[in-house]
Amino acid sequence: MSTAKETTAAELASSRRRRLLLAAAILTGGVYFFVGHDLQVSTFERYAPWSDADETIVTAGSNSTKGAALAALGLFGAYLLTRRGGLTLHLTGWLPTSMAIFLLWASASVLWSDDPGLSCRRLAVLLFCVLAACGIARQFPGRDLVRMAVGMTAAYLAIGIAAEIALGTFRPWAAEYRFAGTVHPNTQGAYLAVLCLGLFCSARFANDRQSWYWAGLGVAGVFLLLTKSRTSCAAAVIAAGVLWMLTTTPRVRWTTVATLGFLFCGGLLLGMVASGNLEEKAGNLIMLGREQDSEALTGRLPIWQELLGYARQKPLQGYGFESFWTLDHVEDVSEEMQWPLREAHNAYLDALLSVGLIGLTAMLVSVAIALKQFAGWLLAAPGPGVAFGLCLLVFGLLNACMETGMGSANFLTLIAGACVLQLFFMEAPNQSAEPEFRAETISLPHRPC
Repeated sequence: MSTAKETTAAELASSRRRRLLLAAAILTGGVYFFVGHDLQVSTFERYAPWSDADETIVTAGSNSTKGAALAALGLFGAYLLTRRGGLTLHLTGWLPTSMAIFLLWASASVLWSDDPGLSCRRLAVLLFCVLAACGIARQFPGRDLVRMAVGMTAAYLAIGIAAEIALGTFRPWAAEYRFAGTVHPNTQGAYLAVLCLGLFCSARFANDRQSWYWAGLGVAGVFLLLTKSRTSCAAAVIAAGVLWMLTTTPRVRWTTVATLGFLFCGGLLLGMVASGNLEEKAGNLIMLGREQDSEALTGRLPIWQELLGYARQKPLQGYGFESFWTLDHVEDVSEEMQWPLREAHNAYLDALLSVGLIGLTAMLVSVAIALKQFAGWLLAAPGPGVAFGLCLLVFGLLNACMETGMGSANFLTLIAGACVLQLFFMEAPNQSAEPEFRAETISLPHRPC
């Protein structure tokens, strides 16, 4: 009779956790869709809400409705933190210290911020996101984080396809077409890259339904290529390659390295002796059909040089947490660059402008420590959750070199943050593939046999 009670209690706890996971996915995904997505994006010029005629740019101001949605997300995270059950907290090592230093420094930057009000609002958003990530990390093991990421990014993809079909902008056969959906194609590329990585990690370590994961990976990969987001495509491939190299045998690893080196050298040699037409075709392939936009890569250099001049004025402390891009700075930089601009197209440079070298160093140290811990867990006890956390960090580090999205508050950074924070709920690596989830205790009335 006792065994039957325990089985019933475990089934009830598992059912409750599945419902809670579904609620968390819908709430977090829904909030960030409401805050950062637009069904009309594919009809905008350059996929952005500004006018090319007068180069007017719409700066992100306060929005009470969006703020309330993010506050609700933070309250939900606080509820998950205080809810019974979940994983046990272990604040050991340097990771909690480095992350705390970053948060404290970002909070202190209000004292010297160019726009204290803006910094306070952005800090409030950061607090809501941290609360949500902490709650999600405590209540759900790594496998569930992968399911949440895959489910919501797949939902974003489906909504984006439906939106473009309804607007008549879904034309993948057109040479200039880029799949945007409900966000800028570069942002959509990041979402689809995370979807691909989640499916790849699931297929790599799953015991069943592998064919479904691989099929989904193929579909997501096609749409990732349709975004023509070069940074996201390259970063996703490298992140998956790092995971595969860490989890394969040494013989296969060195064989792969030698083969890739041979192909690379052979490609260089072929390019030297090939005709100009072949070189042009190869370049077009590398540029994902966006050869007319090739100047965008080198065009970032003048932007970075201009912004580094601002960074040298306040190298250590920065301009205050996310308060550099005030209206004055937007106008000055845009006028100097001769096109609308409100980001550095480099998350590291934006962080440098925001919290200076001290804050940027604390952030990078946190990422480095987390990468090391994920790699240790992956080698000792591989599993989809740990593998996904490693892939997200590698992808984020590479994507941040050319984009700013992984440095701002969105669904992807929430999931990445939850994966990193889950390291706080792990003890030393052992033979279990994932940290064990402790089901909440359920008292059942005693019934006579």
